[in-house]
Amino acid sequence: MFFMNLTILSIIFSPITWVAFIWGACIGSFLNVCILRIPEKTFWKSARSACPSCGAGIPFYLNIPILSWFFLRGKTACCQQKLSLMYPVVELLTAVLFVMIYWKYPFFVQKSALWEVDYPNLLRALHGIIFVSILVICSFIDFKLMIIPDVISLPMIALTPLIAWLHPDLDMLTALVGAVAGGGILYAIAWAYWLIRKEVGMGMGDVKLLAGIGGWLGYQSIIPTVFYGSILGAGLGIAFMAVKRTLTLKSAIPFGPFLAIGAIIHLMMGSYLQELLLYLPGSGIDH
Repeated sequence: MFFMNLTILSIIFSPITWVAFIWGACIGSFLNVCILRIPEKTFWKSARSACPSCGAGIPFYLNIPILSWFFLRGKTACCQQKLSLMYPVVELLTAVLFVMIYWKYPFFVQKSALWEVDYPNLLRALHGIIFVSILVICSFIDFKLMIIPDVISLPMIALTPLIAWLHPDLDMLTALVGAVAGGGILYAIAWAYWLIRKEVGMGMGDVKLLAGIGGWLGYQSIIPTVFYGSILGAGLGIAFMAVKRTLTLKSAIPFGPFLAIGAIIHLMMGSYLQELLLYLPGSGIDH
């Protein structure tokens, strides 16, 4: 146990872990820009960060990921307007996800006194970094506006063949079947719901997002992603209804963030969770 704890501590306090955390926080700051500007179609309007209230430029020393929000006490320095808690949340979330990806795919390997790059793990880590970054953008836009912009989901689907070609563990057939199955399953559910209820129960943004997830993770990811996402969505929906009496079973709840969480759970812990489910009492597997 001592050696296990020593190993865990050495990983946590590794300089590479903190580099991954800081890099993730900086990328998270960029993701905030994407979340704000993509729906407004102002992504290319200005390279400089600007106050969301008055449009004044933000100096670099007030644009430090995570920390600046707390230094400013949640208010803008220029006009003292309230700053959304989304800013530090996205930056911290992205930083933690980047660290988790590095821990799952450590691409710096120490051999004797030298450090070497594990190129297959480097590709896996880059795939994971880009994948979770896209999902963070989609999730927060969907949570705020109940939309998943095509400018994000469609390129994600279109890049499926390139991802399959570059990824060490993903073949072309698995990826293409995943994209078709991911979109097809949710489209069939949405179509069936409309036939039965004559109401739109699921947006096409969710359909395209799951198609992208299936393309980037393979068809094996579809059922776990939908399963984890549905369980989380149902649980949080019930909790919100209990807290906010105004919500009902017919209230619109964005499903994109839950699909994203389900996909990240599958990416990070899919094999471990599948083994756990197989060996649960009553599963029929001999222990």
